[in-house]
Amino acid sequence: MTDDRRISYTAEPTPAARIHPDAKFLWLDPAAHPGADVNPTTVFAPAPEGFSFRAVEFIKTVRRPRSYPGTLTVTAFADPKFRLWVGGAYVGTGPVAAGGDYANTLPMPKQYVNRWDVPVAGNTVELRVLVWTGCGVMTDYSTGKCGFILSAEEGDELLAVTDETWTVRELPGFVSLGAYDFTAPTGEEEAPAVVKGPWNLADPGLPPLQETEILPDTLAREVFAGLVTLRASFERIYSAYLILKIENPLAEPAVVRVGVDELRAPKPDHLRVTVPAGETVVVRSLRMYSVGWMTVSAPVGVEAEAHLSYVRYPVDPANEGWFRCSDEGLNRIYEVGKFTLEMCRQTLHLDSPTHQETLGCTGDYAIEAAMTRMTFGDERLTRLDLLRTADLLLMTDGRMFHTSYSLIWVRMLADYVRRTGDRGCAEACYPAMETLLARFRTYLGERGVIEAPPNYMFVDWANIDGFQLHHPPMALGQTVLNAFWSDALRAAEELCRTLGKIREARRLKDERERHRGAFNREFYDFEKSLYRDGWPKDEGDPAPGDWLPENPAKTYYSRHANTLAVLFGMIRGKAARALMERIVTEDALDEGTAIDVQPYFMRYVLLAVWKTGLFSAHGIRLLHLWDRVIEECPKGLAEGWGDFHGDHSHAWGGAPVIEMPLRFTGFRMLRSGWRKFRLDPRLWGTDGFDAAIPTPWGLLRVKAGPYGTTVDVPDAFERVGSELVFRLRDEFLPKKPQKPEQKTEKPVTETEERSGEDALGNGEPG
Repeated sequence: MTDDRRISYTAEPTPAARIHPDAKFLWLDPAAHPGADVNPTTVFAPAPEGFSFRAVEFIKTVRRPRSYPGTLTVTAFADPKFRLWVGGAYVGTGPVAAGGDYANTLPMPKQYVNRWDVPVAGNTVELRVLVWTGCGVMTDYSTGKCGFILSAEEGDELLAVTDETWTVRELPGFVSLGAYDFTAPTGEEEAPAVVKGPWNLADPGLPPLQETEILPDTLAREVFAGLVTLRASFERIYSAYLILKIENPLAEPAVVRVGVDELRAPKPDHLRVTVPAGETVVVRSLRMYSVGWMTVSAPVGVEAEAHLSYVRYPVDPANEGWFRCSDEGLNRIYEVGKFTLEMCRQTLHLDSPTHQETLGCTGDYAIEAAMTRMTFGDERLTRLDLLRTADLLLMTDGRMFHTSYSLIWVRMLADYVRRTGDRGCAEACYPAMETLLARFRTYLGERGVIEAPPNYMFVDWANIDGFQLHHPPMALGQTVLNAFWSDALRAAEELCRTLGKIREARRLKDERERHRGAFNREFYDFEKSLYRDGWPKDEGDPAPGDWLPENPAKTYYSRHANTLAVLFGMIRGKAARALMERIVTEDALDEGTAIDVQPYFMRYVLLAVWKTGLFSAHGIRLLHLWDRVIEECPKGLAEGWGDFHGDHSHAWGGAPVIEMPLRFTGFRMLRSGWRKFRLDPRLWGTDGFDAAIPTPWGLLRVKAGPYGTTVDVPDAFERVGSELVFRLRDEFLPKKPQKPEQKTEKPVTETEERSGEDALGNGEPG
C-alpha cells in the first residue's frame, strides 16, 4: 500500500473545485497555538502527537453593492469538518465525504468541496464557519492537517475569499463531539494564519443535502429524583442532527443529557450540554445520528425542547418512482425500503446512518445504486461513489478490506454505464479496473481458480457451523469469491467493448471461459448435483490470518455458492433451473448444515430466480420474506433477520424495492443509456398495480389491472412497432463518440445477451 496522494484524477469527470484562486487556506496561528493544526486521518488512525479536540470559528462580514435580495454562491471546504451560517441562518454541514475503506488510515487522494446557493438581502452579510477537529464516524477523513477555505460570489461579483482579513477564535465550550459546555468563555478574536497542506480539492458535482425539521410523534414526561426526563418517539428512523432548545432559569448551571436509539427509549448518554445560569441556548449536534427515539434528562425547572433535523440527498418529486399493488404486504415492504434508502443517501450511499461506513462496503452501495435507479433516478451520487472507489483502488494497488466487494465494484460500474451510457466515467475508472484485475490474477493457482487471496470476505452475515460468513474459511468462501471473479471478468469485458477495446474484451471473454471450466471442475459435486463452497482442509490449507480462519476438514454446500453459480452462468439451461429450484425449496442442501440467507444476499437469490424463469412460482413468496422485518420494525429496514439483527436503517436489505416495479412492469433495457427499452407488464397473481420508474426525461408509468394496461412514457421516447418497445427520439440521442482506432464489434451494452443479471435485472430468464 502506498501513501502517494498524487495518484488521482485531476480533470473530468471530477473537475477541480471552483474556489476563487485568491482564496487561501486559514487556520489558527501555529506559533500561538502549537499542535492545534494536526488531526487523525481516520477513526482507525492513532491521534498524532499534540492532538486534542478543538472547535474554531471563522467570521467575516462582507458588504454587498446592493441591498435588494440576491443569491450568494458559497464554495467551501474545511479539514476535517465544518458548518456554515450566512446572515445568521444555518446553511449546511460539510465537507462532502472523501470515500475510503474500512480499517484504512491513509488520507484519500481528493478532498471534495461543498457548494451552496444562499438567499441574501441587505447591505452587509456575515459569514460564520464552525470547524471542529477529530474523526467521529468512519466516513470522516482528514489529510492530517487542519485548514479552512471559502469563496463567495453573487452573480459575476466576488464578495469574499478567505484571507488575513477574517477573524478566528477558539470555542473551548465544545469539549468533544458529545460534550458542549456553554459556561466556558469564548476565545479572543485574532488574525488567522495562512497555511499550506496536502489538499487536492475537487468538485463532487452533487446538490447540497436537504434538511427538514422533524417533531416527535409522541412525547412522554417524567419527574423523578430532581430530574425531568422527556422520552420522544419519532414516526420513522431518521438520519438526523439533534436540535435542542434549552432554557435554564436556575441560579446555577444546568447539565442536560441526551440519548438516542432506533427502537426504544435509550439512556441519556450520547450528548451532554451544560447551560449557564439564566440563559437559553440552541444546540445542533455535531454528529449525525440514526434516531427513532430520543431521551432528554434535565434538572427540574429547566425547559428542554427536542426535535430533529432530518438530513438526506434531495429528491425531485416530479421524477420520483413509486410502486403500489393490491397486495398491501408488498406495499409496506416497498415503502419502508424506499424510505430507508432515502435516509442512507447522503454525500455517499451510506450502509446506514448508524454505522456510517465508507465506500469500501461496495456490496451495500451496489444494491443501493440499483434501488436509486428504480426510485429517485439521480445517478450523480452513484457516479461519484464509483470514481472515489477507483481512486482508492489505484492508491492501494487494487486492495480493499472486503476482498469480494472490490469485485462487485466492477459489476456496479458496468451497471451504471449501461444505464446511463456514461463512457467518460468508464474511461476514468478503467485504470483502476485494470489494477484490480491484475491484483486478483495473482491469487489464481495452478488449478485455474482463486486459491491464495488474503481472505474470502464478505459472503453474508449467515453463521454456518460456528463460522461467520463475514470472513469464512476457504471451505466456506472460495466458491463465492471465484463466482464474483467470473462476474467481474464479464463486467470488465462489457466495459471494454463499450470503450472500443475489442482485443482486451476478447481476451477477458476467453479468460472467463477458461475460469468457468476450472470452476466447474473444482467445485461441482456430480454425486450431489451441487456446488461445494470451497476446498476442505485436505485440498487447501492456507495459513490462518486476521480475517481468515483455519480451514476445516468438512465439505459444505450452501445456498450462497450455488446461487452465484446459477446467477453468473457457471451452470446453465435446464440444469441451472433445477438447481435454483432446489435452492429456494429445500430447507438444507446438506444434512447437518444450517443455512440462513440474510436480506443482503437475497438480492442475488431474487436475481437468480428471475434468470431461471422461476419468478412466477416463487418470486412473490420470496418477497414476502420481508414481512417479518416490517412487522418487527416498520420504521426502517433491519440489517438482518433470524438470529442476526444489526441496525434498523440498513438499505442493503432493500432488494424488493428493485424487484417489485421491475418485475411487475417487465421493464428491460435493450440499449444502454435509455436508447431502447421494452415493457412486459404482469400481475403475478395480484389484482393490479401502479408503478413509475424515473428516466432522465421524466417518469415512465405503467398501470395494469384485470381489465387492461395503460402505459405513459415521456415525450423523449417513441414506440417501435406493435409491442411495448420504445426508443429514444433522434433529437435526444447523445452525440456519437469519436471513431475508435480499430473496427469495433457490436457493444455488449447494445445486446440482450448476458452471462449474469445487471442491476436492473436485465437478461433472458430460462
